Amino acid sequence: MTDLAAQLLKRLEPTVRPGLRAAPRQPLEERNFDELLQLVSHGQVRSGREVTIDFTPDAEITDDQRERLAAAADLAEAEGARSALMLVDGRGVLMDVADRRLTEELTSTSVVARIDAAVYVAGPDDKESVRPIGPDAGAIPARIAHQLEAARGNAPAATIQL
Repeated sequence: MTDLAAQLLKRLEPTVRPGLRAAPRQPLEERNFDELLQLVSHGQVRSGREVTIDFTPDAEITDDQRERLAAAADLAEAEGARSALMLVDGRGVLMDVADRRLTEELTSTSVVARIDAAVYVAGPDDKESVRPIGPDAGAIPARIAHQLEAARGNAPAATIQL
């Protein structure tokens, strides 16, 4: 685009744009309980707790993945989960949510049992950074649904509570 075209387009823009100005950020200490609960449930408050790994992974878990897993753990903990299956960049890892500890990597022979939640950890280009997976939140990948069914005694996927 030429400079003249860019200047003409700027003249077409309104001088005042509603909604573009960011609302002033209120410190967490000054927010009420309902506001804090809303922020936490949308993954907008981070604990800053780091994720540790208790096993030797097949491939390296990068610092970026650890940060996203930590944010996912914050969300899972806010939802009351103690143990979660985290799906990050095409991999599945089991996490002790309270300790922020990755305990096992999901393989083709893994059996998923004793988890409270499954969380899809989006990549940096995804619109949502983390998203719970379950009957009310969207489809569970078939491989994981089959493992959950097996762990629950062949219960139908629609009745599995995560």
